[in-house]
Amino acid sequence: MADQELELFIHSQGERSRLAVASPREVLRDVLVRAGVIKEGDHELLVFVGEWDGAVREPVEVEDGEDQHEPVNVLLTIEALELHHHRHVHVHKCKRVAVEVNFTGHTKRHRFSPATTIGVVTQWARRKFKLDGAAGAEYVLRICGSTKQPRPSEHLGELVDSRTCAICFDLVKEVTPQG
Repeated sequence: MADQELELFIHSQGERSRLAVASPREVLRDVLVRAGVIKEGDHELLVFVGEWDGAVREPVEVEDGEDQHEPVNVLLTIEALELHHHRHVHVHKCKRVAVEVNFTGHTKRHRFSPATTIGVVTQWARRKFKLDGAAGAEYVLRICGSTKQPRPSEHLGELVDSRTCAICFDLVKEVTPQG
């Protein structure tokens, strides 16, 4: 791979993603420090590379599943971590995000990687509740006890509180304005 610089999307808890530029030979930790995402001596944070979608391949029968997406070694280079393919870096205190999705009086649970998008969680929930095709496409996630419907491109790690590492959603029919 050439030494051309890469644009990386850095995601962290409670913040919108930010852009960082890095060369392939740079160590990921140095890029994250320069971007102000982590501080020198900060060892509590976990770093995940890529966007995770493993849950959508989980068999429907599995109850209370867990993603296998593991944190990376931040002392590796951008090139070694193959960030030229992945481009997304997720920095979080949670190794997994415990998600509950409620629908018609039933609840499904899964422990997702913080690098999972709301779109993937929605796909997973529709499969678990056997909502297929056009009927299933009408349903979206809404944060329990609120009216907030996160965008499909948002990541769980951006939404979840790192003290609880958990979030609850209701699967609801999307309301589209008539006009």
